[in-house]
Amino acid sequence: MLPVMGTTEEHSFETFIGIDLGGGKGKNTAVAMLARSDEGVRVRFVGRKDRKRRPFYDEHLVAYLRAHHAGALVAVDAPLTRTVCTRCVLPRCPGLAQCSDPVVEWFRGPGVDLAPKRTSSHGKPLSTPYTQRACEVVLYRRYGILPRETLGQGMGPLTARAHYLRRALEDIFERDRNLIEVYPKATIHRIFGADVARRYKRGADTWRVRAEMLETLSEHLRFDIWREGCLRDDHAFDAVLCAYTAYLYHQQSWQLPEAGREIFAQDGWIWFPRPEEGLVESNGSDEPEET
Repeated sequence: MLPVMGTTEEHSFETFIGIDLGGGKGKNTAVAMLARSDEGVRVRFVGRKDRKRRPFYDEHLVAYLRAHHAGALVAVDAPLTRTVCTRCVLPRCPGLAQCSDPVVEWFRGPGVDLAPKRTSSHGKPLSTPYTQRACEVVLYRRYGILPRETLGQGMGPLTARAHYLRRALEDIFERDRNLIEVYPKATIHRIFGADVARRYKRGADTWRVRAEMLETLSEHLRFDIWREGCLRDDHAFDAVLCAYTAYLYHQQSWQLPEAGREIFAQDGWIWFPRPEEGLVESNGSDEPEET
């Protein structure tokens, strides 16, 4: 029996750490720390360097998380689980059509049911369990939010780094207990709508869009530091959104979906505001965004 993950009833968190994870050899990783307050949470730190002005390369990121893990819930914008095929330990692959792994069976059953009732004239598969996880299919097909696939184009190094960091910290962080996977764009899509989710990074008025978003959230999300740096930096802004998603996850005691719960507990889940959590419905189009 798989453990029922995705419940915060037994844990109380005082800080929420968001990580917009970049490649291990680059300087794009950003970290944000939010602290609980009477009205919600307050941003106490956000940036691409630690307090000693060192970029968040692996050793510095691990050191930061170890130093601040007590009472903290960490939210990472990167896959915390690998795809079912890359986890396989069978001596020989039986093929997708014959595989009895529950996750692969989900791809053949509920995963197919989520897809549009049309197929490519060339027989192109609509999902592939060796590059995607079940949660990514759900995010796209049920909620109209196009995620980054676990092993999609350019994602391999990021997924590998997330896997390394999770292993390096597994003595103090456990997935879906005090470590969760999030996707800032999905949070924005559900709270502010598809149009804002498209414009908050690539639009001509990006700064204004972000400022309006933070103003909307200001009843529960406030800054104790200079806010402008966050508005100007894609990665810093996403790190704050990761941490804020962690706060919502805890504050509202989000749960894994009832349908497919054991599949998502095993295969991984991207936590984002769903209608079941009683948050604002998306006021934009639910059509998947093309990239």
